[in-house]
Amino acid sequence: MKVIKNEKIAPDVFILTIQDKEIATTAKPGQFVTIRVSNSYSPLLRRPFSVYYVEGETFKILYKVIGKGTKKLSTYKANEKLDIIGPLGNCFIPGEYQNFLFIAGGIGVAPIHFLVNQIVGANSCLRLTTLIGAKTKTEVLCEPEFSNFGKVMVSTEDGSYGTKGMVTDLFETIEKPEIIFACGPLGMLKAIKSYARSHFIPCQFSLEQHMACGIGVCLGCAIPVKNGYKYVCKDGPVFWADEIEI
Repeated sequence: MKVIKNEKIAPDVFILTIQDKEIATTAKPGQFVTIRVSNSYSPLLRRPFSVYYVEGETFKILYKVIGKGTKKLSTYKANEKLDIIGPLGNCFIPGEYQNFLFIAGGIGVAPIHFLVNQIVGANSCLRLTTLIGAKTKTEVLCEPEFSNFGKVMVSTEDGSYGTKGMVTDLFETIEKPEIIFACGPLGMLKAIKSYARSHFIPCQFSLEQHMACGIGVCLGCAIPVKNGYKYVCKDGPVFWADEIEI
């Protein structure tokens, strides 16, 4: 697939735009693609990325450079080609609600951004609140985009922007939602699950997990559920919070 743009938007954070009509017209919020970032054996495994946005015959991913694979990906230029498989996995189920709470930690804003855009596009008469958590100010992503759709609150662990603390510390300042959608670090998801359960709020998570194959063959992304194990790439990455044991 052809690279249209690979734009740096923050320190070590990029938005990669790819031209592919099939993925752009069939991908749903929560789904992901896997990218082979090199034609050599180093790195060998594909890298999974949530779909961040679709527009016309293009789709976008939001990624952060954290290792050899994403470092290589950041070097691609317009008109170069990438080997991509997708869309993979399942998707969020918005349901018939009016009051939504979205929670994104770090690079977890990617699938949440896609979801918010789809929900707003289907019905603009909704109440949307988005909580964004990051370690520091420079890692706060997509705040202006979310602000176009509703209330946005930000927390940073070092207090350099927004409220100092964890994103879950913001729960005390918000109206009780009808449903929660979240993506981010496991510790954050555990706290959200506890909050949702104690307030009887349905909640869906998009899980971030290391994957080797992305299609349920290698069994490397297993997570515990009530009756055994499921696989993030094949059975997820979206799960109901009460379904998984975290």
